[in-house]
Amino acid sequence: MPVKKLPKIVKSQCIGCGHCVLACPLGVLEVVKGKSTVVAPEKCDSEGRCIAACPMKAIPHLKDQKY
Repeated sequence: MPVKKLPKIVKSQCIGCGHCVLACPLGVLEVVKGKSTVVAPEKCDSEGRCIAACPMKAIPHLKDQKY
């Protein structure tokens, strides 16, 4: 399995506003069942635009994750 730096989403802080989804031009994130979710990890460029876009700080950083 490949490893890549992907958004670490703290589900308890996520309000499902979708700001991170809009900030990512690559379609990596979607709001699923009211929470931001990585749906296309292979597309992530690890730039962190989603981190800056989250008003709740529910994406504190990128972390190495297998996908």
